[in-house]
Amino acid sequence: MLRVFFACVVIFVTLAGSVSPGRAEDDPRVLRKEVLVQSSHWQLKRWNDGFVVCDLYVNHASQPTVDDANFSCGAKVAETWLTTPVCAPAQYGGSSASCSGLMLRYVGGQTRTETIETELPDISMRLYVTDCQPGEWCESRPGLKLVAEEPVAGYQITNIFVRVVNNEKAFSGAISELKLPPTDEDGEWLEYWAESDFGDRSERYQVKYRAYSSVQGERQVYRFDLLTNEYAATLPGGALLWQMFPPADGSLPRSFEQPLSAGYLATTNRYTLLAGQLIRNGLVDAASCSDRGLLQNGAASACGERVAADAVLTWQNKYDQQIFDAGSRYSVPARLLKGVIAQESQFWPESSDPYEQGLGYVTENGVSMLLLWNLDYYAALCLPVYGNGGCAGGYASMREDRQQVLRGAVFDQLGSDSEIGLIAAMLYASAAQTQQMVKNVTRAEPSEATTYEDMWKMTVANYYAGSGCLGSALSASIDEEYPLKWDTLAAHLDQTCKIADDYVWRVMYYSE
Repeated sequence: MLRVFFACVVIFVTLAGSVSPGRAEDDPRVLRKEVLVQSSHWQLKRWNDGFVVCDLYVNHASQPTVDDANFSCGAKVAETWLTTPVCAPAQYGGSSASCSGLMLRYVGGQTRTETIETELPDISMRLYVTDCQPGEWCESRPGLKLVAEEPVAGYQITNIFVRVVNNEKAFSGAISELKLPPTDEDGEWLEYWAESDFGDRSERYQVKYRAYSSVQGERQVYRFDLLTNEYAATLPGGALLWQMFPPADGSLPRSFEQPLSAGYLATTNRYTLLAGQLIRNGLVDAASCSDRGLLQNGAASACGERVAADAVLTWQNKYDQQIFDAGSRYSVPARLLKGVIAQESQFWPESSDPYEQGLGYVTENGVSMLLLWNLDYYAALCLPVYGNGGCAGGYASMREDRQQVLRGAVFDQLGSDSEIGLIAAMLYASAAQTQQMVKNVTRAEPSEATTYEDMWKMTVANYYAGSGCLGSALSASIDEEYPLKWDTLAAHLDQTCKIADDYVWRVMYYSE
């Protein structure tokens, strides 16, 4: 629809070069340049009395757009202007007093100074391993190669600095190579950064490594581990999250080892409830048993166990490949994951309890823990539904109806190919929550407060009993000697929480 407005076309001009570029004092990687710009001043006025409803300043040569009006005047005013009919009397020089709506009027141009900021790319650094691969024992002492890059043309890296075990060393140029000092089983922090003749430094990078020296036979060997995302596949579950190493002397229980393949997960455990389900659902014929192979509680009788033995053996290993893949993806020990499923459901996918569902007996509280503490999982689920704006505040800040939608999406995965991954993601979430509780109560990092093995036992207890039980036990153990052991914490469990200790023991038993 046409509208009458009185204006001259204003040409938008940028008068560059009035002030030469300069670096910001607070950030040398930001260049600031002042330029003169000329903008147009417009007004939206009422036709009937000329009252100015809104002033608009636009940095382009055309009349304001609807978006400009929305931004400067609000949606209601913009809509009124957009739907204003033609004021016929004004077209012929008559009075506009009888006209409704808003007209657009050009007021004039305005010149002002604007500061344009240009962010320059930062120095980047890359780390390479030499002489020994992470996750291996080597006769050569592990080494690192550090490479720094200056992305701004005309400038170059002058030095690389490395600090490790309270010693700092400078290397000239953009490449440095060094042998790592030997460490104990707990490892050491390595810090490195670079300087440029641009006049600044890179950020300080930190990485935890272990170059544990040992004698095997008559040979000096080193166990090399590196806590970085690039080498996460070489690390046992949880090590990267907690920034701590498991023992290097072979004393780590099998439950926490990362198997080489799914074939190493095979078990031969007796599962009387699973045997009973196989019989009850017609997957095993127990007609030869006088009691039909079942006890009154639904478990298999002795005869039922015998006739279902082969089926139980096959069934308990049918998910091994999925368990192996999920353990690798979510950085949880695959055997421990299998032990949790064994304890929860004995691998039977259906539950008679509507509040505990699937192979992992998933609950509403467990799903909330997942969405609160496994941030990657939460983001992958939330962003396609609610976008950045709806998800940025985290699960805890969402409206209840939106939380319910996300929880429903999680429960929809039960019974699908994603179910094992869901349980692994929940176990990782429990590991993250456990880490925070340990830090909150002890005021120390997990590597200083407890052991790798005991962190996983706490994680399993938290998965089952919840943060209230574990948090109370941690608080009650604050005066105990470090490193905190699960057996010590279990002695401080509240009466209603003591079943968590039995749960941990059973998971460990099924994980071996």
